[in-house]
Amino acid sequence: MSFKVPSSEVPGYSAIYRNGQYKDGTQGTEFAHITTAHELFLHHLALAPKSEFLGTRQFNPADESFGAYEWTTTTDAAEYIENFGSGLDHVFAKHAPDSQGAAGQQPVGVYSINRSEWLLAEFSAFRSRRYTVGICDNVGVECADYVINHSGVSVVICSIDKIPRMLDRTAITPGLRVVISMDRLDCSKVNSVTQAFCAETAGVALRKRAKELGITLLDMDEVVEMGRAAPTVAQPPKPEDICTVCYSSGTTGAQKGVLYCHSGYIHAARGLHLSLRHSNSTYLSSIPLAHCMDRYAICMLMFGGVRVGFFNGDYTRMADDMRALQPTVIFTIPLTLNVLYERMAKATIGAGGIKGLLSRFAYRSKQKHLASTGKLDHWLWDRLVFSKLAAMIGGRTKAILSGAMHLNTEVNDFLRIAMSCKVVQGYGLTETMASGTGQHINDLTSGHIGVPSPGTDIRLRSKPELGYLVTDTPCPRGELMLRSKSLFVEYLKAPEKTRKAMDGEWLATGDIVQINPTGTISFISRANNHFKTCLGTWISPERLEDVYSQHPLVKTTFVHGHSDYYKIVGVVVPDAAEFLPWARAVAELPSASLEELCANAAVVQAFLQTLVMHAESAGISVHEQLGAIFIEPTPFMEKGCGLYTSTRKLKRKEVIKLYEVQLQKLFTEANECKTSKN
Repeated sequence: MSFKVPSSEVPGYSAIYRNGQYKDGTQGTEFAHITTAHELFLHHLALAPKSEFLGTRQFNPADESFGAYEWTTTTDAAEYIENFGSGLDHVFAKHAPDSQGAAGQQPVGVYSINRSEWLLAEFSAFRSRRYTVGICDNVGVECADYVINHSGVSVVICSIDKIPRMLDRTAITPGLRVVISMDRLDCSKVNSVTQAFCAETAGVALRKRAKELGITLLDMDEVVEMGRAAPTVAQPPKPEDICTVCYSSGTTGAQKGVLYCHSGYIHAARGLHLSLRHSNSTYLSSIPLAHCMDRYAICMLMFGGVRVGFFNGDYTRMADDMRALQPTVIFTIPLTLNVLYERMAKATIGAGGIKGLLSRFAYRSKQKHLASTGKLDHWLWDRLVFSKLAAMIGGRTKAILSGAMHLNTEVNDFLRIAMSCKVVQGYGLTETMASGTGQHINDLTSGHIGVPSPGTDIRLRSKPELGYLVTDTPCPRGELMLRSKSLFVEYLKAPEKTRKAMDGEWLATGDIVQINPTGTISFISRANNHFKTCLGTWISPERLEDVYSQHPLVKTTFVHGHSDYYKIVGVVVPDAAEFLPWARAVAELPSASLEELCANAAVVQAFLQTLVMHAESAGISVHEQLGAIFIEPTPFMEKGCGLYTSTRKLKRKEVIKLYEVQLQKLFTEANECKTSKN
C-alpha cells in the first residue's frame, strides 16, 4: 500500500505518498551497482551467459509462414555488441565525424519494427557512449522525417524496407549521411521483410542510388566485420549521460523529444523489478520499441533474467507468436486486452446454450474460489472450460501487466479468472520512462493503477476549474504530480515546454486521479480532454466512453461536447457480430448490410435509447447521457488516417476533425441552441 508522508500537505496540494515498502523515498541498496543500461546488460550477461536471450521466428517464403524461434544467447549477443559497437566507431569517424547531439554525445537513429537487431543496435550504441533515437512511422512517414530532422541524427540503422523511402526523402532530411541496413543487402538471408528484395534491387540498385545521393549505405554484417577487423576501446556511458530520446505519442500536439539519462532509465526499470520480482521470464516484444514501454519492460525483466521473443510483424497473427513462444509475462495495452476479452467472453460466458450456462457457472464458481482462497487456478473448471483460453496466449502466462491507459474492471477480472494468471495495472508517461505507479504482483483487487513505484513520490494538485480538489472526501482528487529520479532530463530543443511541464521538481502529468481509502490510486481522465457544457458541467469523456463501450452492441465509442450546448453527443462503432442481428430485427430488414443499418433512422434511434438505458443502469447522470449519436460502420483503427498513437491512444483532435460535419449535425439535433461550432 501507499505510505502517507506526515505533515507534507501544503495549500492546493495533497500530502506526499510513497511506496509502503520504501517509505524513505529511495529504492534501497539492492542492485545499486547498476547505474547505466550498459551495466544492466553486463549484469544480465553474468546472470545468464549461455541462456537464450533474443529470439526470432524462422520464416518460410514458400507459404509465408513462421516456424520455431531461433535464439541468440546472451554471450553471442555480447560478442555481436562488441564488434558492431567497434564498427560504429569506425563509421562515425569516417562518415560523420562532426555528428553531435545532446550533451556532446552522438545520436544513432533506429528505425524498424521490433526485432532482435533493434536491441543489439541500441546496446552497441551504449557501448561507446552514444544514445539512441527511436524512429517510428506508424502514423505516416512524415513522423519519421520529423524525428530525423529534429533529433539531428546523421546515422540511422533500419530494416531494409525503410531504405527506399529514406532515399526518396533525402531532400527533406538533409542531415542524414549513413544508412545501415539490419538486413543483408545481398539478400542471402530471407525473412518477411527481405522477400520483396533481391540482390539486384538491394545490393546493386539501392547502393547505386545511395551513392548518387551522397549517402553511405552499409548493412549490419559489414559494420560487424569492420569492428572485428579493427577493435576499438569501449567508452561505457556514465550515469548522467544521455541514454535515449523517445518521441511522445502526439496526443496533445506535436511530438516532443523526451531525453532520458542512464540513471533515470535504470531507476525506472529497477523500481518495477522491485515490485514484481520476475526471474527467468519469457517475454513477447510487440509494442513499438521506438517508444519507451516495451524497452522499459525488457530492462525490468533483465534484472532477473529474460529471453525476449519478437513478434512476426503482423499484429493479426500475434496469437500464433504467443503459442510458439509461450510467454510467461505479457506487457500490453488495454485496447489489446479488450479485444482478447471480447473474443474469449463470447466463446464462454457470452455463449448460448449449455456451453454458455456451464461457462457462466464455472466463472462464478472461480470468482468465489478466488475470493475465499486467493488462488487463481481451479482443478475442475480450468480443465473443463478455461484451459483452452489460456492456450490462446501460450498456456504458460503467469502475469499480464497493462499500461498506457485505464483497463476496465470487468475486463481485468475476467482475464484474471479465465487465464488463471495475475493481471495488474500500472501508470506511466513517456516523461517517466513508463514508470510511476503500479499494482503489487500479488494484488488481486481491480479498478485502480496501484501505488507509487519504489523511489517515486506522488501528490495531487487541486484543479478547482474542473471540480477536483485535494480536500474532497472521502477521496482526495486532483492532477497527479510525480517526483522521481526516473523523470526525463528535458524536452529536446524545447526549454519552454520543459519548464511548463514541471512544478518545481514535480512533473505535472495532466491526468486527474483520486487516492482511495486503501492508499491505491484510481485514474479518472486527462485534464486536457475535459469539456464543459453550457450548463457549466465539466464532462470527462474517457470515463463515459469506458461505460458506453461495455455494452455488447458496442465496439468503440467517442464522446464529445461543447460549452455552447447542454447535450453531449457521440460517434459509436458497433460490434458487427452482435449489432447486425439486433439492427436487422429493429429495422425489419433481414438482409440489410451493416452500412445500411448504421444509416437507418429507426436503428439509430433504438441504438441511442439502448445506450441511454445502459448509462442509467451504470449510474451515469442525465447530463452525461448521449443526446444523439452517429453510427460509424468502420472501426477507428481501420480508417487509415492516424486516429491512434503507437500505444493505441485515441487522438481526440483528429477524431473531431474527421467527424466535424457529423458532430455539428448531432449537436444541432440534440440541443436547443443551434448557433455554434463543435
